[in-house]
Amino acid sequence: MDDPRAKQQINSILQLDLDTITFSDIHWRYGTFQPYSTGSGRDKKYFSRSGVATPIGDIQEDLWYQVAEHIAKREGEEWLVDALTQWDKEHNYMKESPSELRKDALQSYSHSLYDNPRWVDFIPFNRQFRPEVLETARIVTIITDCCKVPGEVTQEQIDGAQKGEVCCPHCGRWSTFSILSEELPPWDMF
Repeated sequence: MDDPRAKQQINSILQLDLDTITFSDIHWRYGTFQPYSTGSGRDKKYFSRSGVATPIGDIQEDLWYQVAEHIAKREGEEWLVDALTQWDKEHNYMKESPSELRKDALQSYSHSLYDNPRWVDFIPFNRQFRPEVLETARIVTIITDCCKVPGEVTQEQIDGAQKGEVCCPHCGRWSTFSILSEELPPWDMF
């Protein structure tokens, strides 16, 4: 059963304990939207509130991003949010603004996307920013039917392949593939 606090609105930083709050507390379930009005007749004004449904309540969206930044700083991982922001900037196919890129990076950080071997950018992102992570990754060399050039994906991407397709490491299209070789982690070599 859901926490009864999840129904409360959180519109002020003062409603939160910033020393102990975690990403599991503010896990982004879905966005919320509430229109409201004040006054009547010609004096009626319309407003709206955008929020984020979380386990601890409906946090005002702008506040959610502030709290996420706070947690990253508190945990000494602001560099990781910066890396995700840079990654999003370098791969900004939707031409999002810098503020939207930062928001996307904070959401990715809050979900630990960088640690998910099924993420299509897991290998290139970590190769650039956290190469030590790849030392234990299950990397497989494949050749896709679209580009016909060897490339690397994780075993988890292959395990999760829908219709026998993975995201091509070269062009980004979903394509069928053939496995060329598997790189075993050090503990699997014996």
